[in-house]
Amino acid sequence: MPVSVPRRRRRGVRAGTRRPRAYRMPMAVAEQQFLLDTGAWRAVRRRRRLERVALPLIIAGAVLAVVLLLVGGTFAYRLVADRGPTAPAEPKAVAAPEPAATPIAVWNGLGADGVAAEAARQLMLADYPITAVGDAPDHSFEKTYVMYQVDDPAGIPAAKRLIRQLRLEGAVPTPMEGVRADRIGGARLLLIVADPLKH
Repeated sequence: MPVSVPRRRRRGVRAGTRRPRAYRMPMAVAEQQFLLDTGAWRAVRRRRRLERVALPLIIAGAVLAVVLLLVGGTFAYRLVADRGPTAPAEPKAVAAPEPAATPIAVWNGLGADGVAAEAARQLMLADYPITAVGDAPDHSFEKTYVMYQVDDPAGIPAAKRLIRQLRLEGAVPTPMEGVRADRIGGARLLLIVADPLKH
């Protein structure tokens, strides 16, 4: 016959009964209860309400700024377009220097004897200093040329004044290029005579 062993009973707990568990409050409820107890719940609700309102305001402000930039850019473009292109500044007129301040070298471009010497004589009578008188590298010039220094701002006015003063009909003012400085003796203008000067 089997022998039954009696189970030991725990102290304070009856056999066949469960020990009651302690009640635990959920964390969210506990946190809310804590906030209510401390008076901070109102501040939390106010902050959340401000966050819900601030986000749409920020988006609206950004959209408004973009719209204002587009409108301002369009207005500025139309304003500039209505004005039209800016006209280039006209070069300042430079007065022709006095004959005494315009040294001249004279070349014979015709090949006839005495052409350069006669031109130099008339220039000296008009108070032009003469730095050199000689023959041109060749005598194939068909027109009389009055050459001026490229870097001289008053070169063109000086050449035109010389043409007008000596009545050099058909003479052409042109930049002085390819001319050695030692052949003109520091002259401001170079006169290459292809037609005899009128007396």
